[in-house]
This record gives sequence, C-alpha cells and structure tokens, in this order.
Amino acid sequence: MKPSPHLNLFEAIAQGVIEAPAGDDHPAADRWRWFADLYANRTWGLVAAIDGFPRLAADHIAAACRDTATDTATIEQWQAIADLARTARTAALSPGLDIAWSAVADTCTDALDHLAGHTFGGLEGILGALDALGHEHEPAIAMSFVRDAYTAWQHRVASPATSDRNVA
Repeated sequence: MKPSPHLNLFEAIAQGVIEAPAGDDHPAADRWRWFADLYANRTWGLVAAIDGFPRLAADHIAAACRDTATDTATIEQWQAIADLARTARTAALSPGLDIAWSAVADTCTDALDHLAGHTFGGLEGILGALDALGHEHEPAIAMSFVRDAYTAWQHRVASPATSDRNVA
C-alpha cells in the first residue's frame, strides 16, 4: 500500500521538515487573519471541506480570529467558542468533524494565550485541520484543500497591504 500524501505532509509538518502555514515567525495579525480563513473560507476552509461544519459557527470563529488580529477580541468571546467546540465534539457525526472541532479548541487555547500576552504557536490547530481533511476526504481531494490553504498563506505574507511588517 502506497503511503498517503496527506500523511506524509502531516508528518513532515509535525517534524518540522516542512514549514506549516502561519508559522510563529510571522506577525500575529497575519496569522490570525489566515486562521479566520482556515475555518470560514468558502473555497478551502473547514466550512467548505468538512461536511457538517456549520457556516454560522465558522463565521463566528473567523470573526473572533479577525478581532484577535486587531486586538479587539475578548476572553469571553473565545471561551464561548471553546464551549461550542466541546459541545460540538460530543455530537460530531464523523471522525473528520470531531477532529475539526478539536482544531477549533486548540485555536481557542492559542487565542486565550495570546490575549493573556503569551506567545502562541498555532501548530496544533493547523495540524488538527489538516488531519480533519485527511479523515474526511480521499488523499487527492484533501491535498487540494491543503494546497489552497498554503497558497492563501503565501499570498497573505507576500501582500504588503495585509502585513504588520509595513506599518511605519
């Protein structure tokens, strides 16, 4: 049996062989904006890729990510999302959906760390999202979503209009 390209990518990211999108060496605002899309982008985000991942929840998570990017998010906002993720995991109808909600919970932990002034990695949420894709789709389809996520990140860091690095 040929190994899944999804598993190879997942392992390479987890081992640091391949850089994950939204790595912690980039400005937090860029990363939080990309995380918003990771959940709510209608083409490649989890809302598009994971059957049963509700659009309303994805939009709520994305709004919190964008608020975090602009330093307007609240602890209560992220705690509410964490509660939603915990509840949704108990009702998840597929392994991919369960893992997607686990990725949301990981992002909540990162957000709460960020709001408390601590560094955050984001890798667990990213790996969780990739793992959810791999559980939900055949490798070629999962990799299509992954390529789109990487492309979105590449565009984000290449665009001077979306980066904190160009603020005078």
